[in-house]
Amino acid sequence: MTGRLAGYVLTRDEEATVERAVGSLRRIADAVVVIDSGSTDRTRELATRAGARVVVHPFESFPAQRNWAIEHLARTERPEFIVTLDADEWLTDELVDEVLSLRRAGCLDADAYLFHRRVRFDGRELRWGGFAHTWLPRLFRAHGARYEERAVNEHLVLPAGAKIKRLRGDLVNDDLDSWEDYIAKHNRYSTLEAAARVAVQCGDQEPTTLRDALRFRYLRRRWLRQHVWDRLPARPALRFLQIYLLAGGVLDGRAGFRRALFEAWQEMCTDLKAEALARQCPT
Repeated sequence: MTGRLAGYVLTRDEEATVERAVGSLRRIADAVVVIDSGSTDRTRELATRAGARVVVHPFESFPAQRNWAIEHLARTERPEFIVTLDADEWLTDELVDEVLSLRRAGCLDADAYLFHRRVRFDGRELRWGGFAHTWLPRLFRAHGARYEERAVNEHLVLPAGAKIKRLRGDLVNDDLDSWEDYIAKHNRYSTLEAAARVAVQCGDQEPTTLRDALRFRYLRRRWLRQHVWDRLPARPALRFLQIYLLAGGVLDGRAGFRRALFEAWQEMCTDLKAEALARQCPT
């Protein structure tokens, strides 16, 4: 094997899925580290049993935690490449075989590799609703990559001129272990998204420029949200219609309907929390 590879998973109370995520990473990585931010369940015990080294680090924000993980792995494992999964994700056999083949052939020559994400929800893979065409940079060189400072939906920032490739295999995301946990998780995400929105409105963070949106594909959706979407009325209703009707979520049956409702609910929660936070902006 060429190109030493280390993987990490961020966790907090992920006992239902952490073994699967760690086991998936171990198929392609030389070392797997779980960065835990204070789990109160069996997450750390199960991660260790699955073959990961567990490190506890206080949570400040998602980008801060991810950047700390990158620095920690670079210092302790000295990898050439880093791969990361969320605790509710795993790699398909095709993607595992593809990465291993590249490593054996010494052909990991890009700065970052994009994984195609498949989303499972309510017992079904979502093929419509806009969830089937997402590519994420999850395998990248250990030096030079950093996550932007944003409360949620943070993106990996690569050096100018970085070489990026796509892999054919899939990354599977299934973040629904129980409805109670799902609702709680996305309630937290709406809080973070509201804070990120208000940071731009209050001038604490620069909005995405059109120039950057044209240069970086991953910033185009954010530019549209900041400069178009966030100014529209009745966004929760529009979000439901966008997913369920315009993007064909109706074709995913019950799962498509429920996911569209949840996305609309999260949009409403974000709006309400952002309005409350915006009142605290300096005039």
